[in-house]
Amino acid sequence: MKTMKKTDLDALQQAKQYIVKEKFVEAEDLIVQLRKQYPQSSDVAKLWCSLAMRTGRIADVPEYAEKIYRSADNEFQKALWAHYKGTAYFMLLNLPNARLQFELALNHLMAWAKAGKIPLKKQKENQSTQSDVFATGKAEQLLWETCVALAGKGIPAFPFAGTLLGLVRNGQLLDFDKDLDIAVWMESWDACCTELEKMGWVRPSMGIQYSNYRDYVHSELGITLDICGLQADGKRITGGFCLPDRPPEYQRVSVFPKFELEQRTMKQGDVYFPKQPELILNAFYGDWRTPNPNWDTVISAVNLEKFTLLVRCYAYHRLAQYWLRGNLEKAWCYAYQIVLRDPDDVVSLRCRQWLERALVRLNRDIPCWPQNKKQIRVFTRMVADLFHVGHINFLRTAKSLGTHLTVCVVPDERVLDNKGKLPVMTQMERVAAVSACKYVDHVITESPVNATLEFMRQNGFDLYAFACADEKERADKYRQCALLPREMIRELDYTPGISSTDIVQRILKAC
Repeated sequence: MKTMKKTDLDALQQAKQYIVKEKFVEAEDLIVQLRKQYPQSSDVAKLWCSLAMRTGRIADVPEYAEKIYRSADNEFQKALWAHYKGTAYFMLLNLPNARLQFELALNHLMAWAKAGKIPLKKQKENQSTQSDVFATGKAEQLLWETCVALAGKGIPAFPFAGTLLGLVRNGQLLDFDKDLDIAVWMESWDACCTELEKMGWVRPSMGIQYSNYRDYVHSELGITLDICGLQADGKRITGGFCLPDRPPEYQRVSVFPKFELEQRTMKQGDVYFPKQPELILNAFYGDWRTPNPNWDTVISAVNLEKFTLLVRCYAYHRLAQYWLRGNLEKAWCYAYQIVLRDPDDVVSLRCRQWLERALVRLNRDIPCWPQNKKQIRVFTRMVADLFHVGHINFLRTAKSLGTHLTVCVVPDERVLDNKGKLPVMTQMERVAAVSACKYVDHVITESPVNATLEFMRQNGFDLYAFACADEKERADKYRQCALLPREMIRELDYTPGISSTDIVQRILKAC
């Protein structure tokens, strides 16, 4: 292959900058000349394909990429150009061909790995700049300003997906986030998109045109904003990627339970926010309290209705893309998730094996993927005075009902009101004892006497558990949870022959 002169290397770099700045005419002039001089150059070909994808000529990419693919002299270059072909077919919505090309790219990468070779790890450009925007709070400021402006136009747009997760779990946007996510009801979709463009949000020049999903880039800060359209559908709400007039395999449907919005006042103004954000987060993430920086909403979402061809192609695209960049850990995560969705996906199974071999050889850790199983959070209240085996039995059984157990250790004053005497141990002593129990995940010291549905939802509790020593206590306990639906209530067995009162009597007798 002909060696490129320094002046031509400079022209190549200039063309790349023109594409980034969307100066496509200037980029075209340079690339046409470079392509004439270096028809087999992979670097020139990549730039030409990038330009073609941004200027409405995606249909020209597969044929040109095929020529470069045929002339490639190693498995890595063949993988790279098969991936280009797959990406072009994907954007053209020729999904069967996209899948074939992505599988071809992955087979070349496995052959490359079998030969003991690993792509050099590349750093994503402008990664630090994007991180700084989120770390300094500029991204969150922009989020609220955008939501306030939309609310002022009567458009109830609200934080969604990873943005909602960060705000609820961390009280701020996620440190590792890369974009802002908002959602809007489909009835307000067109109005919302129009207003966003008036505010300075710009649509990128390339991408699949979904009817209920769109991304924008802020003209000044460069932050990406993803907007998701949601549709009420009977007893559920649906979102995802919708391609009208396409078969089911070309759709990505995510399903949520019904939820409501409320207005909140921020320092920027009034905004809309989910009244029960945990309903959305539980549907999306399952265990949303466990951080997972490798999460990808498109493929990872727990509420994905079906692993369609569209989703599979997206996952293959990402798997090959990260492998080509040398990010073996990220590539492994995609291979792992594909197999979770489809255990019979032989290509992904083999990819995962080869990636694991490479990571072990490099002495790099294989990622630990959280299970993200559906969380069932159990809540109970107890005095726990003179903590004993009966308490342990109760807590063990309560924890077995779900995946997380929260215990409210009742304050001294409430015990006095209820039993007519103070407990032997102070509340803080009882809290320390309960906290030390391995079955307990979290301890609180205040809760309403009567459990309400609002209290349970605000804290993400699914079940309310208790045990009763006698009929009087049973009547009291059921009265305290009378406002809850029956399916939320669990009465557990009481351990006979042991109680705090019995222990006090034994102590007195021993003295």
